[in-house]
Amino acid sequence: MLGTDAGLQYIEIMKTEFKLKKQIAFFNILKWFLASVLIGAIVGVFNGLFLKLLSSTLKFTNSFQYYYLALPLGLYAVNILARKVAPQDTGFSTNEAIAAINERRGISVLSAVKAFFLPIITIGVGGSAGKESPCADVGAGLASFFAKLFSFNVNERRKLMICGVSAGFAGVFGVPISGALFGLEVLSVGTVFYEVMFPAFISGITSYQITQMMGVEYIYHPMVLGAVNLDKSLLSTVGAGLFFGLMSLLFIEILKLTRILFRFIGSKYSVFLKVFIASAMLIIIAWFSSPAYLGLSMNRVDAVLAGDKALMFGFLVKMFTTGITFAAGGVGGLITPVMFIGANAGYFFADILGLNTVTFAALGIVSILAGVCNTPLAASVMAIELFGATIAPYAAVSCIVSFLVTGRRSLYSKQQFAFDKDMSDEDEDINSCKRRSVKELQRALKQKNFLLSSVRHLIPDIKPVKQDKVKEKNPSSSLSKERNKFSIFSHLIPEINDEDKK
Repeated sequence: MLGTDAGLQYIEIMKTEFKLKKQIAFFNILKWFLASVLIGAIVGVFNGLFLKLLSSTLKFTNSFQYYYLALPLGLYAVNILARKVAPQDTGFSTNEAIAAINERRGISVLSAVKAFFLPIITIGVGGSAGKESPCADVGAGLASFFAKLFSFNVNERRKLMICGVSAGFAGVFGVPISGALFGLEVLSVGTVFYEVMFPAFISGITSYQITQMMGVEYIYHPMVLGAVNLDKSLLSTVGAGLFFGLMSLLFIEILKLTRILFRFIGSKYSVFLKVFIASAMLIIIAWFSSPAYLGLSMNRVDAVLAGDKALMFGFLVKMFTTGITFAAGGVGGLITPVMFIGANAGYFFADILGLNTVTFAALGIVSILAGVCNTPLAASVMAIELFGATIAPYAAVSCIVSFLVTGRRSLYSKQQFAFDKDMSDEDEDINSCKRRSVKELQRALKQKNFLLSSVRHLIPDIKPVKQDKVKEKNPSSSLSKERNKFSIFSHLIPEINDEDKK
C-alpha cells in the first residue's frame, strides 16, 4: 500500500508540474506576443514618419538642379550635431546598435533621435547613404527605452532590441520575413537566435503592415524563372556568386580605405577640411558624371530591375561615393547603396556574358547583401519576397557563394563570428576564430587543396638519384632506386627477399 500511495503521489506531482509548465509557456508566449506587437507598431509608425519626411526633403532639395552643392554645409552640420550635441550618445549607427545588443547594453533615446534626423540631412544634400539604418537604429533605441519602462531584465531587453532592429528593417523595404531574419542573423555570423525568432517575426510583420498602411511604397519585381539546370544556369549562378563575392570584398575595402584616409586628414588638420575635400570629390563626380550616384539612388535600382540599361561601371563609382560620404562623417545606412551596387554589378555581369540582365541584377542585390553583411539566409528569403518564389534556388546558391567568398570581412566591425569561413572542418579550434600564423594557413591550404592531394600518389618522383662514390654492398639498392624513379608503378613491383635470390 505504501508503494501504491507513493506512486499515485508521484503521478499527481508530475501532473501539477506539467500544468504549471503549460501555464508558464502560455504566459511567456502571450507576454512576448504583446511586447513584439507593441514594438512593431511603434517602430512601424516611426518608419512611416521617417520615410515620409525623407521623401518630402528629397522632393524639396531635388527641385534645385545643383542641390548637391550644399554638400559641404550639410555634411559639416552633421559632424557638428553628432559631435557636439549629446556627445556621449553615439548609438546612432547600425554598427553601434549591433555592438550594444552583443554587449547587452541599452541605447539612449537621444541616440535614437540622432539616428532619425541626421540621415535626413546627409541624404537630403546628396550624401550617398541608405534609409534602413535610421529605422533599425531607432527601433533598437525605442525597444531599449520600453524595456527600461516595463522593467525588463538585461536578457529581455536584448531580445526586445533585436525585435526593434527586425521591425525597422522589415518596414523599410517591405520584407517582413527577411527583415526579421536579418535582425537575428546579422549579430553573430554562424548563429541564429532561435529564442527570439517568434517575437522578431511578429514585430517585423506588424511593422511592415503599419508602415504600408501609412502609404509607403516598396519595390516589387516578381519574376518567373525556370528550374535550375546543371549545364548552364547552375554554372552561371555559381560564377555570379563568385563575382558578387569579389565585389563585396572590394566595397568593404573601399569603405575602410576612405575611412582611414579621411580620418588622417581630420586628425592632422581639421574636420572642416576633411568635409570640404570629401564634398568637393562628390560634387566633381556628380558634375562630370551623374547625380544618380548621390543620395538614395533607388530610382536607378527600380529602373534596372524594370529592364533599363545600367550605368557602365556605375557600381564602382557608387562604392567610392558611399565610402567618401561615410568617411566625411555622414550618417545613414549602407544597405540601400548595396542595392544600387548589386543591381548595377549584376547587370554588368550579365551583359558581358549575354545573360538576362534583370535576373542577375536581382541576384546581385541579394548576393552582395549576403556578402557584405554575412546574412545569406536573410538575403535568400529577401529575394523571394521581392522577386518571387522561382528565383529561390538561384538566389540561395549565389548568396551562399558570395557569403563564403568574403571570409571574415563585414560592413559592421562589431559583428561577431561564431565560426571561421576560411578554415576547413579538420582544423583545430575552428570555433575560436583566432588569428592563424602563416605556417598554419599554409597547412590549411594544403588540406583545402583536395585536387592536389587526391592525385599526389599518381605523380612520379622525378628527383635525380644521387650516385654514391662508394659501391653499395647491398645489390638490391639499385632495384629500390629504380622503384623510386617510377613511383607510379612501385606498388606493382614485387619485393625480392634474399632467400628468393638464392
